Amino acid sequence: MSQLSLSQRFAHLFTSEKTRHADVILQEFEDKTFEQMQAITITQEMCQAEALTDKPRTKALSAHLENLRHQFVGSSELCFYHAVLVVLLRRQYQPEHTFAAFESLWQSQIDYLLSTLSLRWLVSACDTFVDYSPNPIRAALLMNVPTLINTLKVYETQRYLYSIAPNSPLGLQRTEALYQKHLSLYDGLTLFRIGTDDTLKNMRQRYQKLQQQDPFAGQILLTIFDRLQYTDSAFATMQHLHTDDKSAWWPTTP
Repeated sequence: MSQLSLSQRFAHLFTSEKTRHADVILQEFEDKTFEQMQAITITQEMCQAEALTDKPRTKALSAHLENLRHQFVGSSELCFYHAVLVVLLRRQYQPEHTFAAFESLWQSQIDYLLSTLSLRWLVSACDTFVDYSPNPIRAALLMNVPTLINTLKVYETQRYLYSIAPNSPLGLQRTEALYQKHLSLYDGLTLFRIGTDDTLKNMRQRYQKLQQQDPFAGQILLTIFDRLQYTDSAFATMQHLHTDDKSAWWPTTP
């Protein structure tokens, strides 16, 4: 067997860090019932480390989840468990088993989750169903949620940029603020973080996945979405200010 190249070793280490100890973390939750987790309120004392606000997301799973736990202080452990499942699925940890747990949670606790989770985590839940549900109709219906919320975020961001004075040039201070960190909107949502935000790229990729189910409808959807990037719209404003090619969501030619 040939030795792994240096790049392959780094890739293996990166993959390991993304999911290391996931089995132990999951087992701690799976040893409890949904009702038991719902009865536990996360307190600041349960958090082991100081929250890393507006710092790069750590690749190490345990550190990332400990940082995430801070966001659920005052919420139930069941809500945090839901977030853990979303993170593990995004890191592609045993997707079949993890999605089965995610779907079981939603089937059993839909009323509680809908009334308790913030809009941010409800959108994440819909993204997860789109990515992993074997039911194409469910995936297509729930794709409406990130489409609605991401469009709202883009237009709220444009309004934030231009709200200093109508028809004025973009405010440099506010533009720089959006480059620097996530700015709160409401109900757990944030404004579009120009420069690095990948939500629109992810949304377009999900459109492309749905296109595989119905090429005819998918072509219409993608054509209309792509055309909006080159009209006088908030999408075009975000594109003009964006700086990261890796998270680009627009086609190279109009």
